[in-house]
Amino acid sequence: MGAAVLSDAYRSVDFDRLPRLRNEVMRPTPIAGPIVTPRVATTPILIISAATLIRDCLARCLAEAELNCSTSGYASVDEWRPADLAAPVTILLCATGDGATERVICDDIARLQAKAPDSQIIVLSDVEDPVLVRRSLEQGAQGFVGMTFNLDMVAAAIRLVQAGEKFVPVSSLLAAQAAPMPAADKGPLGQALTQRQIDVIDRLRRGESNKIIAFKLEMSESTVKIHIRNIMRKIKARNRTEVAILTKDLFN
Repeated sequence: MGAAVLSDAYRSVDFDRLPRLRNEVMRPTPIAGPIVTPRVATTPILIISAATLIRDCLARCLAEAELNCSTSGYASVDEWRPADLAAPVTILLCATGDGATERVICDDIARLQAKAPDSQIIVLSDVEDPVLVRRSLEQGAQGFVGMTFNLDMVAAAIRLVQAGEKFVPVSSLLAAQAAPMPAADKGPLGQALTQRQIDVIDRLRRGESNKIIAFKLEMSESTVKIHIRNIMRKIKARNRTEVAILTKDLFN
């Protein structure tokens, strides 16, 4: 009986399928390799600071912040000579002290825009005066970062600016809303001009040359020319004489 059962079971096997089944079972299953996420390079970061220590420390800190970008440093705007004017670059414009911060905002931003119109400029300063913060945005900066910020906040500000947004400290915004407007900012003409441009107009109205204006305001002669060109565009003046006439109400 046992032999009969074994014989029936033996006859029920389809031997033609055995090789194929064996091959299917023994075929090795491919093992998936590790998933590699490509690192997407971000806009290069340029650090401009007269202090070598600030440049080196910022470069190393930004590398630790995993921004995945290249960094380079220069002591001044004049020292930086962009190889490709059309290439986008994020610029950290660093300054310490009231005077240096004002010069950076009123002079260097315009000079950087002339060198690289598509650049994204962030002012980094130990002075978080709301007037200077507002003026930096008026001059064309996309962000203002105080030196009271930690590294994570600075990295977040850089990412935000590179995404096409603007960044300013909330504390400065609140202080600016509470502060009265300076006398020179009253009226549509004063609102259209920055304080540095008003300073240039003041010297221009006295008949001073670009070279003298540059000396007295501690800026380069080329920067004076940029300011005058921007002033003429804003107030629709065709020459220096018209600038003096159209801005007389600012100094009455």
